[in-house]
Amino acid sequence: MRVTNKCTGIAFFAVMLLIGACKKQDDFLNKKNNNASVVPSTMSDFQGILDDYTVMNGINPNLTVAGCDNIYISDVNLAALSVTIRNTYTWTPDIFQGAASGDWTNPYNMIEHANIVLDGLDAGPTGAYTQNDYNNVKGQALFFRAFCFYCLSQEFCKTYDSSSAATDEGIILRLTSDVNEASKRATVKASYEQMITDLKAAIPLLPVTPLYQTRPSQPAANGLLAKIYLVMGDYKDAAVYSTNYLGQLSALMDFNTIIPKPNVSPFKTYPNNPEIGFYIWCNSDGTSVTSTLNNRAFIDSVFYKSYDSTDLRKTILFQLGTNNAASFLGSYTGNGNQFGGIATNEIYLVRAESYARQGNISGAETDLNALLVNRYKAGKYVPVTTTDRDSLLTRIVLERRKELPMTGQMRWEDLRRLNKEPRFATTLQRVSKGTTYTLAPNDPKYTFPIPDIEITLSGIAQNPR
Repeated sequence: MRVTNKCTGIAFFAVMLLIGACKKQDDFLNKKNNNASVVPSTMSDFQGILDDYTVMNGINPNLTVAGCDNIYISDVNLAALSVTIRNTYTWTPDIFQGAASGDWTNPYNMIEHANIVLDGLDAGPTGAYTQNDYNNVKGQALFFRAFCFYCLSQEFCKTYDSSSAATDEGIILRLTSDVNEASKRATVKASYEQMITDLKAAIPLLPVTPLYQTRPSQPAANGLLAKIYLVMGDYKDAAVYSTNYLGQLSALMDFNTIIPKPNVSPFKTYPNNPEIGFYIWCNSDGTSVTSTLNNRAFIDSVFYKSYDSTDLRKTILFQLGTNNAASFLGSYTGNGNQFGGIATNEIYLVRAESYARQGNISGAETDLNALLVNRYKAGKYVPVTTTDRDSLLTRIVLERRKELPMTGQMRWEDLRRLNKEPRFATTLQRVSKGTTYTLAPNDPKYTFPIPDIEITLSGIAQNPR
């Protein structure tokens, strides 16, 4: 694959992605040489593309947070936000109203970068390099591509249902950097199969401990596979891959050692957080809502009150402000941005749920208690002990919400998959400007519309709303 400056006239599947991908390639080449014939070809070039922090680690989708039940936005604050945010918050059928969406274009820009690297590796790198260098770079590119496919699937296609996945419309699977390749939607089944294929190929190529937490690793790939299998309802494999992750990365922070300070993130920045398996932060359509202490969105009061007084997460993850309104402060980014990566606390909960669903009560309890004893005041946590699988599962589901309230698209993902089970189905309701809005379980609006510009350019099917 030769990267050139000839962007004009190429019909790509989204104009914004076209501009972004071409510009990033041009920027890379301009730094290398003003000669337009220069192409990334060395292992250093490929690693440099994947280490482009602003593209590969800082544009994760997060618009779905505005549609969840963890937050509320006052009428005054909602009026000051974008049309896209307002429409998402009230579950309006046409969210984007003709506008482009970073939640769509940003992941595809990342995918394009990953494909440039994979195509370059297939063509044969120039210069000196070791087999370990080659493997590591290839594994990283495969992980990034799978990670983006996963993020897109949780927003722009139906959640996985084994009875219909083979016919449900999935995402566009870009597997080459050739911008002239026609865009078409794969099925949901094929979309998930591609993620799994990429990750299983990546695992033996990646190191257990990466040079930086912004780079993919074996634990990160195992953790993502565990998340994917959980969404698919394959609890056996979700347990297997979460166990693989925890066998390599299992440290948990004791929240008793954290002293919260007003207006300051309680967590260290990403190189110093032992729970982070892969670091990425959210900077997309929902950023204006999710940025810490922006005084636009607040934590739902009923949800906030669900934390016990001895639960340290109540004071570490949140901060009370005017009128006792709680703001989220506890992002694993260590700053005001929303964390969107993979961390050990989530993987403990993935395995706990997977164990509980398979009837492994002891294993589920062990994982849940291992996490929660580090979240409560010392000596105050009462370990979960039960023989009732359903009550244990209900507790685990609740703790997922309380442990990961503003992590990536986590709550949206859980609402989508859990709504298929009557015992967990949740009807969302909110009032804005005197109008009551409702989102019923399994409503088609749990699948976001694809931006109109993509539909116009490619002719792919739009999601029903």
